[in-house]
Amino acid sequence: MTLYFFERITADDFVGPVIVAAADEAAAWTLLAQREGRSEAGLRDDEWQVAQELTAIPGRPGIVYPSHYRKAVVV
Repeated sequence: MTLYFFERITADDFVGPVIVAAADEAAAWTLLAQREGRSEAGLRDDEWQVAQELTAIPGRPGIVYPSHYRKAVVV
């Protein structure tokens, strides 16, 4: 299971992170689409994106910052 951190950033709005646990990215988009009541294409058109995917819990304590990186940032 992987945790996918989704966000939507526009000039007027910010939504996120929405964290989805799924077996893969396609399944995560499907779950987010169900939550939002939209199609995956509609979400992408509205500027939703995967901000980060976290495949494992970090090995040491720290703050995990969702960001535009595909790997976790642990500080």
